[in-house]
Amino acid sequence: MKEYQFQATIEADDHKLVQVVDDKGGSAGFIEKDSLMKCEEKHTYSFTSKEGSKVIVGLKRRKFRDLNIANYIIAAGDTTIILKEKAGKNLLRFRVKGHIGENHMYIKEDEEGNMDVFINRHKAAVITEYSPEKIITAIDDEIEEDDVVFAVVILMFFMFKLYKRESWHIEELLS
Repeated sequence: MKEYQFQATIEADDHKLVQVVDDKGGSAGFIEKDSLMKCEEKHTYSFTSKEGSKVIVGLKRRKFRDLNIANYIIAAGDTTIILKEKAGKNLLRFRVKGHIGENHMYIKEDEEGNMDVFINRHKAAVITEYSPEKIITAIDDEIEEDDVVFAVVILMFFMFKLYKRESWHIEELLS
């Protein structure tokens, strides 16, 4: 597996980016805030690979009836993909599933609090947060940096963090 880390940077025009850096110090691309129709502006991010391909992931605006189930819209070129939380299972841990092309993707929080990504039932990535400054992403060698799957893995970590913040508030209310 290849390893990557997030590195916050500020460009000359005060534009904030998060570089995705490989274990040799080279940039795989960068993450920035973005916008996507039907998504919450506050929770929409894009990943642009060093080759220039761009993928956007956003939390779909929720209506009252689906406040407890999130949908994530992914825009990659002309393609739009939707990943959905698994109803019922998402109450205790992060669980999201969907299809990217021919591949079934399943993202879940494991017992240690890491984010695991499975592609066609094969563990393809793990994101471990050791501290806010040290987040390690281990991705299967077969997944290329300009692949949509790579971008979705990277960007879904931000949705995972959003879920963790929301679930913390629920836990506090129930304790």
